[in-house]
Amino acid sequence: MVVSARHRWPEPSGFCIDRPVGLDTYTFLHFFNSVELTVGGETVHTRPNACLLYRYDTPQWFRSADPLLHDWMHLRPEAEKWVADYGVPVDRIFYPEDVSFVTAGICEIELELVGNRPYRADMAAAAARMLLIRLGRACSAENDGLRVAPELREQLFAFRSSLMARMGEPWTVARMAREMRMSVPRLYVCYRGLFGVPPMDDLIRARIDAAKNALTSGGISITRLADSLGYANVTHFSRQFRQHTGVSPRDFARKYRGTGR
Repeated sequence: MVVSARHRWPEPSGFCIDRPVGLDTYTFLHFFNSVELTVGGETVHTRPNACLLYRYDTPQWFRSADPLLHDWMHLRPEAEKWVADYGVPVDRIFYPEDVSFVTAGICEIELELVGNRPYRADMAAAAARMLLIRLGRACSAENDGLRVAPELREQLFAFRSSLMARMGEPWTVARMAREMRMSVPRLYVCYRGLFGVPPMDDLIRARIDAAKNALTSGGISITRLADSLGYANVTHFSRQFRQHTGVSPRDFARKYRGTGR
């Protein structure tokens, strides 16, 4: 599936690619610096960190006035299904909010292709597919207005880790917003945009997963378990547990205790 790939590949000032009839492969490009390129019959000057996926039969032309640094990858036409399934733009410039995953993904693909480890072609194809999924997600988030700035992204990841480590505390969305120094609506939008789920729903799922592990291990009463997970009373805990699993905590424990589920 993957023909070739290079990450952080340098070229001198004035470097130019001119392929009037394109190639027989998809060509993915990520430019660290601004370049001049033609796409859709129009020549434009990109901002830094522009990405572009040329279709296998699309004419290609780009030029860099300054020394060029870019990631690139060539995929066989059979990758068309992946490209379509994951909604990766074709023959259109796009700018992912955070491009660090692009270089990391291309690097992984390159290392597989140049190495001699077993199943290297399969691993390179899997890494390329993962990269396309992430590109599609990045574009989907941008189109849905759910873009999260890199600085806020790091803060949200750190906050989520702290939240999961302290899931037994009496959390509310208002308290979460205070800790993040954000309004409740903004926290909701940014958290959901990054993790795909509202913050309180994320916490509840984590609590239910922790409860399931505890109930299969045994050695703790349901009342103590509810208290340890931050529930004000066992009735509230039991109701949420049943909503997510379809059974009561007691019935779940009877069925799965000692199974390591």
